[in-house]
Amino acid sequence: MSETQQTLFNKRVSRLLIAGAFVLLAIYLARSTPDPEAVEITPSPPDRVRQTTSEGFEVSDAFYRTIIDNNLFRPLGWTPPRPIEPYRLLGTRLLTDKNTSPQAILQSTATNKTHIVTIGDKLDADTQAIDIQSKQIRLETAGQ
Repeated sequence: MSETQQTLFNKRVSRLLIAGAFVLLAIYLARSTPDPEAVEITPSPPDRVRQTTSEGFEVSDAFYRTIIDNNLFRPLGWTPPRPIEPYRLLGTRLLTDKNTSPQAILQSTATNKTHIVTIGDKLDADTQAIDIQSKQIRLETAGQ
């Protein structure tokens, strides 16, 4: 045999050996796989459709409040705006004798209208003066 024939023979033999290895591997895999009847397949819905049960996982309002208060998309250093008070206390007038009741002078921040109120007077439909003391007044809005 010449050198060229030897090389061709070696290539053919190596290809036959690789093909034989693949045939043996296919036979091995065919014998080792279980029968389709023996395996139980339980289909599960995709993740986007799967419903989670509330068992063992109770979500409170405080959980959502944390997410709302700490918004991920706010700029760094953001501070919440100060709430605007509906009334500004301009002054109080306390008891001088038993015939006079304590009074407070309030200014509406929205309309700049001045109100002089005593205990029990209503400022608007929801707001009522509950207590008047020196330099302070306690208001009740809608029962709070």
